[in-house]
Amino acid sequence: MFKNKIYWSLVSLLLLLAVVTGILTRTSYAIEDVSLGNILEKADQIQVQLNEDPHYLSIYFENQLTDLSQLQDQSEVIVKVKMTNERENKMHAVQSGVTVSEVYKGEGLQNGDRIYIYEPGFFYNSEVYFGYGGYNVMLEDEEYILFLKHLPVPKGYRYKGNEAITFLPVSSYFSKYPVSNHGTTQLLEENAEITYKEVKDFELLTVNKEMLTQYYSFKKEVMENFNTSEWTLMEKLPKGLYDW
Repeated sequence: MFKNKIYWSLVSLLLLLAVVTGILTRTSYAIEDVSLGNILEKADQIQVQLNEDPHYLSIYFENQLTDLSQLQDQSEVIVKVKMTNERENKMHAVQSGVTVSEVYKGEGLQNGDRIYIYEPGFFYNSEVYFGYGGYNVMLEDEEYILFLKHLPVPKGYRYKGNEAITFLPVSSYFSKYPVSNHGTTQLLEENAEITYKEVKDFELLTVNKEMLTQYYSFKKEVMENFNTSEWTLMEKLPKGLYDW
């Protein structure tokens, strides 16, 4: 009986290690270690493909959130950051270096720190942008308020390199809010042919009306609670957002 418990404990540990290794490997295999600036010069030639499968996304992200307090509770780190030009386009993610300008939640973080974000979207051969769960990558030199969590690792694992200062969005839909608003985000048409040039300034890339409406509901609260700069939501909302 005791030997069986040991056996199944070892099996469980090995499975956990395999899952975590798979996550980190998928997001750390570099296919193009280049500045996105080079890719975005060809934005009119890049097609957009979206994956909004809730079952797949639930493995990595908390997208079934109904209010801001849930998002805050799920977040280990809440910060305002400025996007830099330090980026690597990887398999299933873009790894982006950002500079922290304000810390709302996050033990050990200070203004001026450099941290890294695995953004759930990537560019394949400078031909296709694959976006997961509504996510659109951050624009260089823009400021964002982010809701983040540490990379998932098994108990006792020691972070290596920059892993301790590398994070994932808590939600692919609701974890990133630009401080300055371009006011261009629109609901996308399912199966429509779209180039990245048409949507590069969009805050969210989704065909899901409910998610887009919820995003702007969250954003109103985020700007009221976290952003200290002057920003009027109703002046920035895309026209007709609530008229669908």
